[in-house]
Amino acid sequence: MRLSLRARLIAGYLVLVAVVGGATLWMINRTVTAAVVGALEARLEAQAQGVAQWLDDAGHPERLAPKLARVVAARVTIVGADGRVEGDSEDRAHVGRPVGLAPEVAAARRGEVGRGRRALAPDGPPLYLVAVPTRDGGAVRIAVPLAAVDQARADVRDRMILAAVIGLGAALLLGLGAIRAVTRPLQAMTLVAERLARGDYDVPAPAPAAPGDDELALLSRTLAQLAAELRARIGELTAERDLSAAVVEGLVEGVVAVDRAGRVVLANRAAAVLLGEPPAVPEALAAEVAAARGGAERDAELVIAGRAVRVTARPLAATGGAIAVLYDVTQLRALDRVRREFLASAAHELRTPVTAISGYAETLLGGQVDDAARAEFLATIHRNAARIAALVNDLLVLERLEARPERLGAREPVALAAVVADAAATARAAHPAARLTIDVADDAIALADRDGLDHVAQNLIDNAVLHGGGVARVTARRAGRRVVLSVADDGPGIAPEHHERIFERFFRVDVGRARSKGGSGLGLAIVRQQTLAMGGAIRVDSAPGQGTTFTVELDAA
Repeated sequence: MRLSLRARLIAGYLVLVAVVGGATLWMINRTVTAAVVGALEARLEAQAQGVAQWLDDAGHPERLAPKLARVVAARVTIVGADGRVEGDSEDRAHVGRPVGLAPEVAAARRGEVGRGRRALAPDGPPLYLVAVPTRDGGAVRIAVPLAAVDQARADVRDRMILAAVIGLGAALLLGLGAIRAVTRPLQAMTLVAERLARGDYDVPAPAPAAPGDDELALLSRTLAQLAAELRARIGELTAERDLSAAVVEGLVEGVVAVDRAGRVVLANRAAAVLLGEPPAVPEALAAEVAAARGGAERDAELVIAGRAVRVTARPLAATGGAIAVLYDVTQLRALDRVRREFLASAAHELRTPVTAISGYAETLLGGQVDDAARAEFLATIHRNAARIAALVNDLLVLERLEARPERLGAREPVALAAVVADAAATARAAHPAARLTIDVADDAIALADRDGLDHVAQNLIDNAVLHGGGVARVTARRAGRRVVLSVADDGPGIAPEHHERIFERFFRVDVGRARSKGGSGLGLAIVRQQTLAMGGAIRVDSAPGQGTTFTVELDAA
C-alpha cells in the first residue's frame, strides 16, 4: 500500500518515540529498581549492625530478638558462634537448633555481609535476607518479605509508566503539530505539481514573502512562480502552434512531413485530398521523399491519384525526416491545354476568312476583273468579314459573361412560350426545311433576363436543326420551383467523354462537319455562361446514334 509522506512521517515518529521511550523507561526502571534494592539492603544492613550492637550491650538474645524485630519491623534471627539459633522473633522453636544451610549466615560468620533471597519455611513466603557478623563470631540476620520489595518496585514502575504515557502523549501531540506544519506546505506543493503534470497551469498566485518564512515557504512561492511562468510560456507556444497549424491547414498546397522511418507525421487537408485518409506516401512520391530524407533537395512533377502534382521535397535535419510540398497543377495544365487549343482554334477560325478577304482584295486591287466578278468578290469579302465580326462578337460576349460571375442584369418573369416561338421563327426562316415540334406549357414562366434567354433558346434550336438532321423537339414545363426547357434532336449523338468538353470554347466533336455547317465552336460555351448568369444549370443527355437532348433549368417565377 502506498503511504503518503505525512503517514510515513507519523509512523516513523511513533516508532522512534516508542523505541526511545521504551529504552529510556527500561533503563530508568533498572536504575530505580537497583536504587530501591540498594537502599533496602543498606537499611537492612544498618539495622542488622544496630541489632548486633544491642546484642553486645544487652545480651539475652532470646528475649532481645522479638523486641528488636518490632523496632526494625523485620524478622530478627540471632545465631551464635556455634551455629545454633540463640534467638528468633517469629519462631522460638528454632532456638537452640542449628541454623542449617544458610549461605548468608555462613558469609556473616566469615566476617562478611551475607545476602540472600529464599523462604525460611517450606510453605513460607520468599524473604530478603541480610546477615552481619557479631563480635563473638556469630551472626545477626534480618529478613523482610520480598513482597514489600516487589511492591516498592511496582509503585516505582507504575509511576514511571504513568509519566511515560503522559510524556508519550505530549510528544505525540507536539510531533503531530510539527509534522502537520511541515507536511501542509508539502501537500500544497504536491497538489500544484500534480496540476502542472496534468497540464493545468492555472494555480493560485504565490503568497507575498514574510520575514519569518522558512525554506518550505520559499519553495512554495518558487513553485507557484514557476507555474505562472509555465502558463505564460505554454500559452505563447500554444498560440504559435495553433497559428502554425492554422496556416499549414489553410494552405491550398498539400504539406506532408515524414519521420526518419518514412511514416507520415503531418499532413494538411490539401495533402489528405491527394494522398487519401489516412495519408500515406504513394509509390510515385516515395522516391522523392526518400531522397530528401537522405539530405537531397528534390523538385519534380508527378502523377498522384490521377492528378498532375508538382512536388518540392526538402530534408528536415532536426528529425532526420523530410517535408514535401505538393502543388496540384492539374487545373493549370488543363488551362494551359485549353489556352493552346483556343489559340490554335481561334487562329484556324480566323485564318480562312482572312485568307479569303486578302486574296479577293488583292485581285480587286489588280483591276483585271469585270463588274460581275467584282460584285461576287465583294460579296465574298463581306461574308468573311461578317464571319470574323460574328466570331469576335461571340468572344466578347463570352469574355463579358465569364468576367462577371454574378448575374447580368435584373431577373424578371419571362414566359418561355414567347421566347421559344421567336427562336423557332428565326430558325424556320434560316432553314425552311427544318421540322420543329414545340410543346411549351403556359405556366412555364422563368425568372431570367429576356435577352440572355433568347440567346440560349436560339443557340440550342439552331444547333438541333444544324446537327440533328433538321429535326428539333422543344418542350418547356414547370417542375416545382424550377422551369425546365429541353431541346432534343435526332442527330448522330455525342459520346459520353465529350459531354463536358462540348461547353468549352471552339471544341467540336466533328470539326470538319461543324465547320462545313458554319459552326464556330463558341455557341454552347455562351449558352452555359448565359444560363449560369441567370442562376440556372444546363446538362446534356446523349449517346452515339441516339440523338442529343440539352436541358436548361431556371428558377420559376
